[in-house]
Amino acid sequence: SVQTLASPEEVIALKESGKEAVVVVYAPWCQFCQAMEEEYDKLAAETGLPIYKFRGDEEREFVEKNMNTKSFPTINYIGTDGTATKYESEDRSVAAMAAFAKAGGKVA
Repeated sequence: SVQTLASPEEVIALKESGKEAVVVVYAPWCQFCQAMEEEYDKLAAETGLPIYKFRGDEEREFVEKNMNTKSFPTINYIGTDGTATKYESEDRSVAAMAAFAKAGGKVA
């Protein structure tokens, strides 16, 4: 299931936790974000990784600096070292996103 990060502090805490995760930076008015909601649950099931979402439209400076985000949705793999790696591919299929996450933030 997808969990919500409610504040920049929670995002930082996750990055500092030493755990792998996927964080989707979204905006509630973004149609692409809305269309992908169901895919994130499937991604969690496929990867076994925790999937989080963070509302970025109200924290633009923070997400640009910390989460590689200039547009929505932006999908980031968070490594054990806290580095956020942006999913750059236009292929938004669950299989492609899962492969990226399972490869530690590398696109096959």
